[in-house]
This record gives sequence, C-alpha cells and structure tokens, in this order.
Amino acid sequence: MSEWRDFKLDEVCDEIVDCVNKTAPKVNYETPYKMVRTTNVRDGRINLSNVNHVTKETYQKWTRRSIPQKDDVILTREAPLGEVGIITTDEKVFLGQRLMQYRANNRKVDPKFLYYSLRGPFLQNQMKAHEGSGSTVSHIRVPDAKRFKIKLPPMDIQNKITSILWSIDKKIETNTKINHTLEQIAMTLYKHWLLILDHSRTVSL
Repeated sequence: MSEWRDFKLDEVCDEIVDCVNKTAPKVNYETPYKMVRTTNVRDGRINLSNVNHVTKETYQKWTRRSIPQKDDVILTREAPLGEVGIITTDEKVFLGQRLMQYRANNRKVDPKFLYYSLRGPFLQNQMKAHEGSGSTVSHIRVPDAKRFKIKLPPMDIQNKITSILWSIDKKIETNTKINHTLEQIAMTLYKHWLLILDHSRTVSL
C-alpha cells in the first residue's frame, strides 16, 4: 500500500494569502474585475453569477499580495467557516473579506487534491478544533490556516484520485444544469397553458 504522509499546508503550497481586511469599494456597473465574497463560496463551488465589480485600480490594489489564478483554492475563514471552492476560470477575480487563497506546489500536491482535502473530514475537523475563541462568530486564525495538516499519498495516487472525483463532479454539475433548464422549460409551459386557460374562460363568459 502506498504511504500517506502528514504535511503542514504551508509545506505543500507556494502561496497562502489572506485577504485585504477591509471592504473594496465597488461600482454599480459591470467590469472585468470581480470580488469573490464568502457568499459566493458554497458547496464546493465559487459562483460568479452574483458578484460585486470594482475598477481596475481597486483590483490592482487588492491583489498586490497575489493575483488569484485558475486552480487556486479558496477557503472561508468566517461567516461561514470552512466553505471551500476552487477557481476554474481565467476571469479577473480577487478575495473579499474573510477568505484565504491557497496555491498548490504542483510538485508536492495536486491542486484538486488540495481542494478535496480541504473539504474532507480530516481538515474540516481541524478547522472546527481551531475556531477562534472569545467571539460570537466562529472563525479561523490566519496562522492556524497555514499550519493545518494534510495527508498526502504519492503524486501518481493523488492524480488518479482527483481524476475520478473531478470527473464525477463535472457529471453532477452537467446534470444539475440540465435539470435547471428542464425546470425553466416546464415553468414556461405551465405559465403558457395558464394563459390559454384564462383566455378560454374569458371567451366562454
């Protein structure tokens, strides 16, 4: 059996970056620069359909520590604690408040293996054990977010595991989109037939 070893997250990541701890000034029109908030990170996904937009200058200021890129993993430190997503786009996004950005060292950990590990019980239990005290809001301290331990097998095993899991996730995502489309079609037809029925009643009267 292949050996799994424990590592600290900062031992297997090239970057672990905290957000800028103040709210970026948003604009009321669309720009290429999108702010990821904690509300956008849910159920293993980063949803960019409802984001705040900022100017290029704000984007550059808020990404001076690191520019988020595809395959970076995002963790919510607070409100809620422990939600995880992975960036799957080349769009210009940046971190809102209470978020952490992990960039995997590809020689040590597959980015998607890091993503699945952060969602798994081994790391989630560590997060809950390190919740900040003295506050009514559960949160993870930045130093703790860097020192959590991850269990890693050799890279070839990581790649095989993530290949299977990612393939399943993509199928689930496709089916969800199909179901959503079918629901929209069904609702449109339902409303259409209601209009016909109402019209028929009006004519009969």
